[in-house]
Amino acid sequence: MATGKDAAFGFAVWDELIRANLYAVITAPTVGFYHGQVCQHGGTHISTSQGYLPTVEDGAECDGEAGLVGAVIAIFDEDMDPVKYIAAAEAGNSTIAGYLMIADSPDQLFVAQEDSDGNAITLTEGGHNCDLIGNAGNTTTGISLAELDSSTAAADAALQCKIVRPHPKDTPTEDYCRYIVQINEHFYGDTIAGVTE
Repeated sequence: MATGKDAAFGFAVWDELIRANLYAVITAPTVGFYHGQVCQHGGTHISTSQGYLPTVEDGAECDGEAGLVGAVIAIFDEDMDPVKYIAAAEAGNSTIAGYLMIADSPDQLFVAQEDSDGNAITLTEGGHNCDLIGNAGNTTTGISLAELDSSTAAADAALQCKIVRPHPKDTPTEDYCRYIVQINEHFYGDTIAGVTE
């Protein structure tokens, strides 16, 4: 994909996949779940056919929120059959709407496009942090529309993503550059408080 094209694809694993774990989506989520979507810990564990699993936050998109666990790399329905996405209000088996396999290591790198809304991320903002935005998805492709929120790029520690470097084939002075990022406000990181449901 060339720089300068607005084509959000969520957060994709960059380099090697360090670790992935299964998370449950509780019946009738307020939001849908898509491939490449960044998820927040739901603050509880639930009994499932796959054992007791942590849940993901399902009440709202996690734009600007802490306690992130990573990005979705696979989606399954309540019977563990692969699906394109889990729709908002999905009933599943009346307890579980489905399951998400999430790349959840705090050291995991991802690649994501910046939204260039207001301004593009500049070269002098390399090493800054930024939030993500637009974490919903496309029901036709099953792909998240999450992007890096370029207008939030700053040295502030209370931002979701660490900007590691531009994608090697992109030009960071152009709009919609792809960046290699690491989750800064990670649930399994050293400085994030625990959450409750």
